[in-house]
Amino acid sequence: MKEVLLPIVIAVITSVVGPILLEFIRKKINSKKPDPLADAIAHNELIEQQLDTILQEIDCDQIYIAQFHNGGHFYPTGKSIQKFSVFYEVTTPETNSLKTLFQNIPVSLFSKQFSILYEKGEIVIEDMNAGPSYGLDFYQIDGHGCKSIYLLAIKGLDNRIIGIMGIHYVGRKHKLTQNEWIFIRQKVGAIGNLMSNYLSNKKIQ
Repeated sequence: MKEVLLPIVIAVITSVVGPILLEFIRKKINSKKPDPLADAIAHNELIEQQLDTILQEIDCDQIYIAQFHNGGHFYPTGKSIQKFSVFYEVTTPETNSLKTLFQNIPVSLFSKQFSILYEKGEIVIEDMNAGPSYGLDFYQIDGHGCKSIYLLAIKGLDNRIIGIMGIHYVGRKHKLTQNEWIFIRQKVGAIGNLMSNYLSNKKIQ
C-alpha cells in the first residue's frame, strides 16, 4: 500500500506545491524595491547614447540637454523658483564644456528664449554673425565661439516642455539639411519619451 501511495504523494507535491512555491518566489523577487541609483544610471546611459548618435550623425561639436527643476522658494510667499541645469552633454575633444556653467540658472534670465521655444518649439541660428542672435551672443565668448546654434524644446507625453536640447557648431557654421532636421526631431521625440518615462517612475525597458 505504501508503495502505491508514495508515487501519488510525490506527484501531488510536484504538480501542486512546486508551482505554488515558484509563484511565491517570483512574487518575492518582483516585490523588491527598485534601486533608484541603478535606475538613474541606466536612464543616463540611454540619454547619452542618444546624444552620441546625434553628435556623430550630424557632425556637430557640442550637444546638451537642460532640464527644469525647483531651485528654492521666494520670500515671503514660498512660491517655487523655477531653474534649469544642464544634465547631459557630449562634445568633441577640442570643444569646451558648458555643463559646469549652466547649473541652477533661474529661468527668468532667459525668459525671451524660453518664450520663443514655448511658442515655436525651436530656435535656429545658422550664422551667429548674421541675423538675429536671440540674446545668445554669450555663446561666442569664454572660449566657446559658437558659429551656429540650434535649440529644440523637449516635450513629454503630455506635450509639456520638460527640457531643452542645444546643438552647437563651434569651429564652423552649418545649415542643417532637411534629412538632418528629420533625424534630430525624431531623436528629440525619443528622448522626450525616455525622460517622461523616467520622471513618471516607469521601468526602463
